[in-house]
Amino acid sequence: MYEATGEDAFKKFVMDQLSRMEAPEGTADSLPAQDYSAYFFALEQTGNEKYSRKIEDVMKAPEWTLELMPFITAYDTKYKRKEHYNEIAAMFREKQQFTGDDLVSLIDTIAQMSEEIYEYYRELRDLFKVIVKEKMKDLPNSSEIMEIGYSILKACNIGVLQKEKYGNFGELVWKNIAGIDKNTCTGLKDMICAQHIIFNKQEV
Repeated sequence: MYEATGEDAFKKFVMDQLSRMEAPEGTADSLPAQDYSAYFFALEQTGNEKYSRKIEDVMKAPEWTLELMPFITAYDTKYKRKEHYNEIAAMFREKQQFTGDDLVSLIDTIAQMSEEIYEYYRELRDLFKVIVKEKMKDLPNSSEIMEIGYSILKACNIGVLQKEKYGNFGELVWKNIAGIDKNTCTGLKDMICAQHIIFNKQEV
């Protein structure tokens, strides 16, 4: 939402949450895995090295999961010269079935990849297109409507999907989520809202 609107209230919310959830001596389990990228945001906003230490702590995780891939890809892109793109791509390549959450992890991972390493960027982009096309067949009645909608809008915003061809599906989801209880969406409703704002800004 901060990226979409530039409003300081959203930045303050993130920083306040990180302060309240801070764990002793640099442990990383003060945040759920899908929120670890907040440490990159906090480091960029403050320059405080404690967030660098948090990032390094997360990277010590004994096992890579799809949920961690956006964070790991951001780290690899920023600090490791994209050395592990093959392993990152393999995590998705070897997946047999994709849930809505997996789709979100995939598009968020693609968003953190450098197109300079085009082989792996293209592989994940093409994989995303195949999966999302299949999942779109169940719209608007899919139980994964939130995940699909977020993924489509973000993919349009970062150039993975053509806006002219897929933007109307993102709009369809946006119109269908108004009545969904925000408390059951684990942040997805706000995530879709942010991508919808960015989408409309780019349309102007």
